[in-house]
Amino acid sequence: MEEKEQLKAENAVLNEEAVTEAPSAPAEAPVADASTEQKGANDKKGDKPMTKKKKILNGILLGVQILLVVVALILTIAMIMNPKQGEVSSAGLKLLPVLSDSMDGEREIDGVVYKGFPAGALVFATGPHAEDDYEVGDVITFEFMKDGERELNTHRIVKVEIVDGVRKYRTQGDNPNAPLDSTLKVAGSVQAVYSFHINKLGYALTWVRSGYNFIYVIIIPLGLLLLYNIYLVAQIVIEGRMKKANAVAAEQAKQAALASIDEEEIKRRAIEEYLKSQAAAKDDTPHDGESE
Repeated sequence: MEEKEQLKAENAVLNEEAVTEAPSAPAEAPVADASTEQKGANDKKGDKPMTKKKKILNGILLGVQILLVVVALILTIAMIMNPKQGEVSSAGLKLLPVLSDSMDGEREIDGVVYKGFPAGALVFATGPHAEDDYEVGDVITFEFMKDGERELNTHRIVKVEIVDGVRKYRTQGDNPNAPLDSTLKVAGSVQAVYSFHINKLGYALTWVRSGYNFIYVIIIPLGLLLLYNIYLVAQIVIEGRMKKANAVAAEQAKQAALASIDEEEIKRRAIEEYLKSQAAAKDDTPHDGESE
């Protein structure tokens, strides 16, 4: 009788432990998962406005970078094509800033009306060409000597003359107040022929070529742009490493959670096996009045 009483007491204790411990592992896991999912959802909700703002800011910065590179490229090419005032590049295309208003107006030649361009315009010209290519109405850039120095001027051909078998050109500006140029020009003095122009752009080129302005508007901004892009690359590398580290940490946490669940499962099964063995032992114990 005493042995039966002891077995009943042990079974009662084990049953209480099984009821208390076995459900605890599954019950806690969903709560933790739910809180984690809710936190992740809240984080995502909080990130959406910031992500949109960041995209807009990145778009603006990208536009500024593209604009800066395009402007720098145009000005650099312009400087290469016409590096100094009073000189014409040897390249096929020349960029010539207009310094005076001698071509600002209209001029009629043989019934044809020609329109010039104002001071500050940037003339795009080509050449030089063969002497037979220069005709009345063409705007040419030619060199001449003034006070012992070589200078350039851009005027329209108003007349072609043959002097001693040599083809020469009489030039004049389109401004109504511009007088005829004092000398005839020969083909050898022509440096370029006008193609088209862009108003105001000549002022910009003239300013960039003055002093150290090229450094201020091109070199320094491009240097800052380079540093900014280095920063962006470094940020991308750091973010990539952080994401990788977070992924590793999440995987480790997952493995730890699985290991914890496996441990609880092992305990539950051990309890079940113990209870079964105790029940089997109880059934095998002889009762009072029974003979062995």
